[in-house]
Amino acid sequence: MKQLSSLPSVKFLTSSIATLAISLISSQSATAATIALGFTKLTGVTGGSPANTAVLRAEIPAISFGKIASIVIKDISDSNAGSPGNVTGFDLDAIKLSYNAVDNAADVNTISALDLFDFSPTGTVLTPGSQRPPASSALFGTTGGNVNNAVATLGNFDANSTTDPTKIFGFFSLGNNGQVAFKLKSPITTNSPLYIYLGEVGDNGELATGEIIVSQPAPPVPEPSSLAVLSLAGIYLAVRYRRKNG
Repeated sequence: MKQLSSLPSVKFLTSSIATLAISLISSQSATAATIALGFTKLTGVTGGSPANTAVLRAEIPAISFGKIASIVIKDISDSNAGSPGNVTGFDLDAIKLSYNAVDNAADVNTISALDLFDFSPTGTVLTPGSQRPPASSALFGTTGGNVNNAVATLGNFDANSTTDPTKIFGFFSLGNNGQVAFKLKSPITTNSPLYIYLGEVGDNGELATGEIIVSQPAPPVPEPSSLAVLSLAGIYLAVRYRRKNG
Protein backbone atom coordinates (compact mmCIF):
# COMPACT_ATOMS: atom_id res chain seq x y z
CA MET A 1 0.00 0.00 0.00
CA LYS A 2 2.86 2.40 0.73
CA GLN A 3 4.22 1.87 -2.76
CA LEU A 4 0.86 2.77 -4.23
CA SER A 5 0.66 5.90 -2.09
CA SER A 6 3.81 7.26 -3.74
CA LEU A 7 2.16 7.45 -7.18
CA PRO A 8 0.36 10.79 -6.60
CA SER A 9 3.64 12.40 -5.56
CA VAL A 10 5.36 11.08 -8.69
CA LYS A 11 2.56 12.43 -10.84
CA PHE A 12 2.72 15.75 -9.03
CA LEU A 13 6.48 16.01 -9.53
CA THR A 14 6.21 14.99 -13.21
CA SER A 15 3.48 17.56 -13.75
CA SER A 16 5.57 20.27 -12.08
CA ILE A 17 8.60 19.53 -14.23
CA ALA A 18 6.47 19.42 -17.40
CA THR A 19 4.88 22.76 -16.55
CA LEU A 20 8.31 24.25 -15.92
CA ALA A 21 9.61 22.92 -19.25
CA ILE A 22 6.62 24.31 -21.16
CA SER A 23 7.10 27.70 -19.48
CA LEU A 24 10.76 27.75 -20.46
CA ILE A 25 10.00 26.82 -24.07
CA SER A 26 7.37 29.56 -24.27
CA SER A 27 9.72 32.14 -22.75
CA GLN A 28 12.34 31.37 -25.39
CA SER A 29 10.01 31.83 -28.38
CA ALA A 30 11.03 34.85 -30.43
CA THR A 31 8.41 37.14 -31.96
CA ALA A 32 8.33 39.03 -35.23
CA ALA A 33 6.95 42.35 -36.39
CA THR A 34 5.93 43.33 -39.92
CA ILE A 35 6.53 46.78 -41.37
CA ALA A 36 4.83 47.75 -44.65
CA LEU A 37 6.85 49.47 -47.36
CA GLY A 38 5.66 52.30 -49.59
CA PHE A 39 7.42 52.61 -52.95
CA THR A 40 8.19 55.70 -55.01
CA LYS A 41 8.95 55.49 -58.72
CA LEU A 42 12.26 57.06 -59.74
CA THR A 43 12.83 59.23 -62.80
CA GLY A 44 13.78 57.47 -66.03
CA VAL A 45 14.48 53.80 -66.71
CA THR A 46 17.41 51.39 -66.70
CA GLY A 47 18.09 47.77 -67.70
CA GLY A 48 19.64 45.69 -70.45
CA SER A 49 18.75 45.72 -74.15
CA PRO A 50 16.19 47.00 -74.69
CA ALA A 51 16.42 48.96 -71.43
CA ASN A 52 12.99 49.77 -70.05
CA THR A 53 13.07 48.85 -66.36
CA ALA A 54 11.31 51.21 -63.99
CA VAL A 55 12.94 51.49 -60.55
CA LEU A 56 10.92 51.72 -57.33
CA ARG A 57 12.43 52.88 -54.03
CA ALA A 58 11.20 52.51 -50.47
CA GLU A 59 12.77 53.79 -47.27
CA ILE A 60 13.23 51.40 -44.35
CA PRO A 61 13.30 53.47 -41.14
CA ALA A 62 15.87 53.03 -38.39
CA ILE A 63 14.90 50.02 -36.27
CA SER A 64 15.67 49.80 -32.56
CA PHE A 65 13.49 46.88 -31.44
CA GLY A 66 14.88 43.96 -33.44
CA LYS A 67 16.69 42.85 -36.57
CA ILE A 68 15.55 42.80 -40.19
CA ALA A 69 15.33 39.10 -41.03
CA SER A 70 13.54 38.99 -44.38
CA ILE A 71 11.85 41.07 -47.08
CA VAL A 72 8.62 40.07 -48.84
CA ILE A 73 7.59 41.43 -52.25
CA LYS A 74 4.00 40.88 -53.45
CA ASP A 75 2.37 41.45 -56.83
CA ILE A 76 -0.58 43.87 -56.72
CA SER A 77 -0.79 44.52 -60.45
CA ASP A 78 -4.03 45.23 -62.23
CA SER A 79 -5.05 41.94 -63.85
CA ASN A 80 -4.91 43.67 -67.24
CA ALA A 81 -1.50 45.33 -66.84
CA GLY A 82 1.55 43.96 -68.59
CA SER A 83 1.81 40.85 -70.70
CA PRO A 84 -0.01 37.53 -70.14
CA GLY A 85 1.25 33.94 -69.99
CA ASN A 86 4.59 33.19 -68.36
CA VAL A 87 5.32 36.91 -67.82
CA THR A 88 2.08 37.64 -65.97
CA GLY A 89 2.32 39.92 -62.96
CA PHE A 90 5.15 41.99 -61.57
CA ASP A 91 8.40 41.22 -63.41
CA LEU A 92 11.27 41.66 -60.96
CA ASP A 93 14.50 42.77 -62.61
CA ALA A 94 16.54 43.14 -59.41
CA ILE A 95 16.45 44.00 -55.72
CA LYS A 96 19.04 46.03 -53.84
CA LEU A 97 19.55 47.31 -50.29
CA SER A 98 21.67 50.45 -49.89
CA TYR A 99 22.25 53.31 -47.49
CA ASN A 100 22.46 55.59 -50.54
CA ALA A 101 19.40 57.36 -51.92
CA VAL A 102 19.18 58.13 -55.65
CA ASP A 103 16.32 59.68 -57.59
CA ASN A 104 17.22 58.58 -61.11
CA ALA A 105 16.79 54.98 -62.28
CA ALA A 106 20.01 55.16 -64.30
CA ASP A 107 22.04 55.55 -61.07
CA VAL A 108 20.78 52.44 -59.28
CA ASN A 109 23.52 50.12 -60.56
CA THR A 110 26.31 52.48 -59.47
CA ILE A 111 25.44 52.81 -55.77
CA SER A 112 26.99 50.48 -53.19
CA ALA A 113 24.75 47.68 -51.94
CA LEU A 114 24.68 45.50 -48.84
CA ASP A 115 25.62 41.88 -49.50
CA LEU A 116 22.66 40.34 -47.68
CA PHE A 117 20.71 38.44 -50.33
CA ASP A 118 20.95 34.73 -51.07
CA PHE A 119 19.25 34.28 -54.43
CA SER A 120 19.33 30.47 -54.27
CA PRO A 121 16.14 28.51 -53.42
CA THR A 122 17.41 28.41 -49.82
CA GLY A 123 17.19 32.16 -49.42
CA THR A 124 14.47 32.97 -51.95
CA VAL A 125 11.05 31.49 -51.25
CA LEU A 126 8.63 31.92 -54.15
CA THR A 127 4.86 31.58 -54.00
CA PRO A 128 3.94 31.76 -57.71
CA GLY A 129 0.81 33.63 -58.68
CA SER A 130 -1.62 32.74 -61.45
CA GLN A 131 -1.05 33.30 -65.16
CA ARG A 132 -3.36 35.07 -67.55
CA PRO A 133 -4.18 33.02 -70.68
CA PRO A 134 -2.43 31.62 -72.56
CA ALA A 135 -0.70 29.99 -69.58
CA SER A 136 2.60 28.11 -69.83
CA SER A 137 4.17 25.46 -67.63
CA ALA A 138 6.08 27.94 -65.45
CA LEU A 139 6.48 31.66 -64.90
CA PHE A 140 9.48 33.16 -66.66
CA GLY A 141 12.72 33.01 -64.68
CA THR A 142 11.49 30.15 -62.47
CA THR A 143 12.23 26.43 -62.41
CA GLY A 144 10.34 23.87 -60.35
CA GLY A 145 8.53 26.58 -58.39
CA ASN A 146 11.80 28.32 -57.46
CA VAL A 147 13.51 31.44 -58.76
CA ASN A 148 16.17 30.51 -61.31
CA ASN A 149 18.78 33.18 -60.65
CA ALA A 150 20.88 32.09 -63.62
CA VAL A 151 18.08 33.66 -65.66
CA ALA A 152 16.71 36.26 -63.24
CA THR A 153 20.12 37.76 -62.22
CA LEU A 154 18.49 39.56 -59.30
CA GLY A 155 21.69 41.27 -58.21
CA ASN A 156 21.78 43.49 -61.33
CA PHE A 157 19.30 45.79 -63.04
CA ASP A 158 20.01 44.24 -66.42
CA ALA A 159 16.73 42.87 -67.79
CA ASN A 160 15.97 42.85 -71.48
CA SER A 161 12.49 44.37 -71.67
CA THR A 162 11.06 42.05 -74.28
CA THR A 163 9.00 38.88 -74.63
CA ASP A 164 11.04 37.74 -77.63
CA PRO A 165 12.08 34.20 -76.63
CA THR A 166 15.50 34.71 -78.23
CA LYS A 167 16.26 37.84 -76.21
CA ILE A 168 14.24 37.68 -72.98
CA PHE A 169 16.56 37.60 -69.95
CA GLY A 170 17.42 39.11 -66.57
CA PHE A 171 14.23 38.88 -64.49
CA PHE A 172 11.48 36.63 -63.21
CA SER A 173 7.71 37.03 -63.07
CA LEU A 174 5.62 36.76 -59.91
CA GLY A 175 2.26 36.04 -61.55
CA ASN A 176 -0.99 37.64 -60.43
CA ASN A 177 -0.94 37.90 -56.60
CA GLY A 178 2.33 35.98 -56.38
CA GLN A 179 4.97 36.79 -53.80
CA VAL A 180 8.62 36.16 -53.02
CA ALA A 181 10.30 36.21 -49.62
CA PHE A 182 14.00 37.03 -49.41
CA LYS A 183 15.59 35.62 -46.26
CA LEU A 184 18.66 37.69 -45.51
CA LYS A 185 21.99 35.93 -45.06
CA SER A 186 22.21 37.44 -41.59
CA PRO A 187 19.60 39.61 -39.84
CA ILE A 188 20.67 43.23 -39.48
CA THR A 189 19.90 46.24 -37.34
CA THR A 190 20.05 49.73 -38.76
CA ASN A 191 20.45 53.03 -36.96
CA SER A 192 19.88 55.12 -40.06
CA PRO A 193 17.48 54.95 -43.01
CA LEU A 194 18.07 52.08 -45.40
CA TYR A 195 16.72 52.04 -48.95
CA ILE A 196 15.33 49.14 -50.92
CA TYR A 197 15.24 49.30 -54.72
CA LEU A 198 13.15 47.12 -57.05
CA GLY A 199 13.21 46.95 -60.83
CA GLU A 200 9.92 46.50 -62.74
CA VAL A 201 10.60 45.28 -66.28
CA GLY A 202 8.71 47.01 -69.07
CA ASP A 203 7.53 50.06 -67.12
CA ASN A 204 4.00 49.05 -68.08
CA GLY A 205 1.99 49.68 -64.94
CA GLU A 206 2.61 46.46 -63.05
CA LEU A 207 2.83 47.13 -59.32
CA ALA A 208 4.23 45.51 -56.21
CA THR A 209 4.02 46.11 -52.51
CA GLY A 210 6.49 45.03 -49.89
CA GLU A 211 7.08 44.46 -46.23
CA ILE A 212 10.00 43.67 -43.99
CA ILE A 213 9.91 41.08 -41.23
CA VAL A 214 11.70 42.19 -38.08
CA SER A 215 12.65 39.43 -35.66
CA GLN A 216 12.53 40.39 -32.00
CA PRO A 217 14.71 38.70 -29.38
CA ALA A 218 13.21 36.17 -27.02
CA PRO A 219 12.78 37.13 -23.35
CA PRO A 220 15.83 36.33 -21.23
CA VAL A 221 16.07 32.72 -20.02
CA PRO A 222 15.89 32.36 -16.21
CA GLU A 223 19.26 32.09 -14.47
CA PRO A 224 20.43 28.58 -13.48
CA SER A 225 20.03 29.53 -9.81
CA SER A 226 16.36 30.34 -10.42
CA LEU A 227 15.82 27.00 -12.13
CA ALA A 228 17.46 25.23 -9.19
CA VAL A 229 15.10 26.93 -6.72
CA LEU A 230 12.07 25.94 -8.79
CA SER A 231 13.25 22.34 -9.11
CA LEU A 232 14.00 22.02 -5.38
CA ALA A 233 10.63 23.51 -4.53
CA GLY A 234 8.91 20.90 -6.70
CA ILE A 235 10.87 18.05 -5.10
CA TYR A 236 10.21 19.37 -1.59
CA LEU A 237 6.46 19.55 -2.18
CA ALA A 238 6.42 16.09 -3.72
CA VAL A 239 8.30 14.52 -0.76
CA ARG A 240 6.12 16.33 1.76
CA TYR A 241 3.02 15.12 0.01
CA ARG A 242 4.33 11.53 0.04
CA ARG A 243 5.11 11.61 3.78
CA LYS A 244 1.77 13.10 4.59
CA ASN A 245 -0.15 10.52 2.61
CA GLY A 246 2.19 7.54 2.95
